Formats: sequence, C-alpha cells, structure tokens
Amino acid sequence: MGTENSVVVKRVLAFVIDVVLLAVVVGIAGAIFGALLGRLGGILTPLLSLVGVVYFIYMEGTYGQTLGKRLVGIVVVDEDGGACDMTASAIRNVLRLVDALPTLYIVGFAVMYLVSDRKQRVGDLVGDTVVVEAA
Repeated sequence: MGTENSVVVKRVLAFVIDVVLLAVVVGIAGAIFGALLGRLGGILTPLLSLVGVVYFIYMEGTYGQTLGKRLVGIVVVDEDGGACDMTASAIRNVLRLVDALPTLYIVGFAVMYLVSDRKQRVGDLVGDTVVVEAA
C-alpha cells in the first residue's frame, strides 16, 4: 500500500474524472428536463448540481471510492485505516467548499502541504479521513 504522499496527483486526476462524468450526466439530464419541461426544466437544472454532492458523499461513504478514485487506485479511509462511513464522507465533502477557496483548491493544497503530514485537506482533517492507495 502506498503512502498518503504518493496519492496527491492521483487525487487530482480522480477529481477531474469525477467532475467530467458528472458534467456529462448533469448535462444530459438538464437537456432532457429542458426538452420535456420547457422553462420549468431550466429552473430545475441548477438543482442537478446537488447530484454531485450526493454522488461524492454516497460513493465514498458506501464504497470508500468514487468512480474516479477507483480508476486511479485510491480509496478514502478513516485515520486508523478502517472504512470511511457516511458521516465522515458527508463532512469531508461538504468542506470541499472551504478547500476550494478562493479558487482551484488553494486552501486544500495549502493545508495538505503546510499543515498535514498525511496530505489531508480541511475536509479530511475534520472528517478524520485520509486518502491512500487501494490495496
């Protein structure tokens, strides 16, 4: 099993994969809503962004991995190496808002490299999670 230090690039790649997959799904769903519901579909489409939040929380809380993390071979675990639960997943994912400040995850990267020896972002520190290479 690799160390937390070896997964930072994989974390970024996994996030990009997940965002692209979500953009495709949300784009298709938005187009369908728009075609079927007209103006009401246009109002509902922004609510689809919640799909992304639910996706990250559910996948990591249930499987420890999103599809992107699975493809690059990393997993979210608790600080003792056990499974990430739904509460920890919700905490780490809601705090993406802080990690992403002011843009491009500057806060998250600063915390990873300046505060955490285990390359944890704010969400990981508060949620007591760490991202490691999958076994």
